[in-house]
Amino acid sequence: MLHMRYGLTEELFWNEVKARLKSLGKNQEWLCDKTGILLGTLRNRISQNRYPTMDEAIKIAEVLDMSFDDFGEIALKGSSGGNAVPIFEEAFSAGRGQFIPEQAEIKEYAECPKELRNIRDHIVAAYVRGDSMNPTLQDDDLIYFDTLGYDNLDGVYTIFYNGSGYVKRLMKTPTGIKVISDNPVYPPFEVSKDSEALQIIGKVRYVLHKLQG
Repeated sequence: MLHMRYGLTEELFWNEVKARLKSLGKNQEWLCDKTGILLGTLRNRISQNRYPTMDEAIKIAEVLDMSFDDFGEIALKGSSGGNAVPIFEEAFSAGRGQFIPEQAEIKEYAECPKELRNIRDHIVAAYVRGDSMNPTLQDDDLIYFDTLGYDNLDGVYTIFYNGSGYVKRLMKTPTGIKVISDNPVYPPFEVSKDSEALQIIGKVRYVLHKLQG
């Protein structure tokens, strides 16, 4: 797999959270009160050295005035850069749909490509599952995408459709948005402008392909 992995371990993440709390003169109970995270859940994450979910990470970051840049810097202290972005555990389907729970967990971190560092705060990554976007995207490719929604331009986006996560090509039409698979085996379909079934997460900005053969 062609991706670079940074050394941001779960232990380093939680050690930084503890250091932030200590500097503020606060404790875990205070953090739970501010974030709405159950105290038992927080303690389990820390004791078991598990990354927080996406929702938990965002809440912790807001309360402690942290960003994903900070998380990357924890791992990269003593080196240049600090350009880590999270890879979420749930893959996006390029096939028949991958269910995405509301609280997607961070699997690991990877280096943010240089071309995207100007919008790094809005970049996350995930793996592709399925063949419907072949040859553009292949099964197990790593995609970097923004979380800025639809920019009114045609392109490849990550989306939720009827509760499942996909990566598809979107094309604007007079009556809505056409959802297209680059693999011609999968027929396109159109979603009306007023449909609540489609939620556009953001545009795919960069791809690391799996080495074939």
